[in-house]
Amino acid sequence: MNEHRPFIINLMMHWTCLLMAVALTSALPATAHADDEHCRQDSPTVFVIQGEIDDAMAACVKARFQPSTTELLLDSRGGSVEAAITIAQHFEGHGLAMRVRNECSSSCANYFLPLAGQLIVEPGALIVIHGGADPMLVKEMRDEGEPELVVAALSQLAELQLDFARRNAIHPGWLLYRQAGRATTDALDGVWEGSSASTHAYVVEEKMARSCLGGVEVLPFQDALNRGPLQPSRAQKLHQQGVARSASVVCNSMDWEDVIAPTRSALSPPPALHQ
Repeated sequence: MNEHRPFIINLMMHWTCLLMAVALTSALPATAHADDEHCRQDSPTVFVIQGEIDDAMAACVKARFQPSTTELLLDSRGGSVEAAITIAQHFEGHGLAMRVRNECSSSCANYFLPLAGQLIVEPGALIVIHGGADPMLVKEMRDEGEPELVVAALSQLAELQLDFARRNAIHPGWLLYRQAGRATTDALDGVWEGSSASTHAYVVEEKMARSCLGGVEVLPFQDALNRGPLQPSRAQKLHQQGVARSASVVCNSMDWEDVIAPTRSALSPPPALHQ
């Protein structure tokens, strides 16, 4: 199973589009922003982010996000890692309440939610993760013969993510972080429910959220998950789409120093996490 495949495709598209756009840059407006529906200061205390996370969204947040904000309303399937981290820098140290409406997945979950002071998952909403930029993903892309320009860009992105995660004490398990040569992360314990060879993403349930987001007040949401998206008929549809449940999976006691220690032996036993 390659749980990072959607991320690889997203990255390839991002960099291909970026390179194609270089020649057209002078023709584009200098202050392109996401529209009001997707990025807006809804009230003095509530800011809304909806839709794809990209450079336009990052520019919009920079222009519109007010220091009086105490709550983010999030509804996004994710997008660009770099844009998400750029946006998240506006939230660092503020302990904002973050309200998930419908979905907060991929980059939205990876880089926004760990910065929350309080996490509110509305009934029917989902948090979905599939990992981020890590050394194993860089190795996989290099081994698959991807252009060195793309591999180098991913390496830089992995360093950007690592710096951001360590600065904000984001647990490596939340990012499914893997060292080169490791098929799965060492920073999680437990078993994904419904995982198979076609699984590429995971619904975060309350148990995992509480263990991985240690500095966040996580309001109860498991019952609403069980009555909504994870009721048997709907859970089966998620399974068919390659999405498993976090179930018993939790972040363990490993921290970044443990995960990235250069002395870790390549012959160490496989992690406890089963997929």
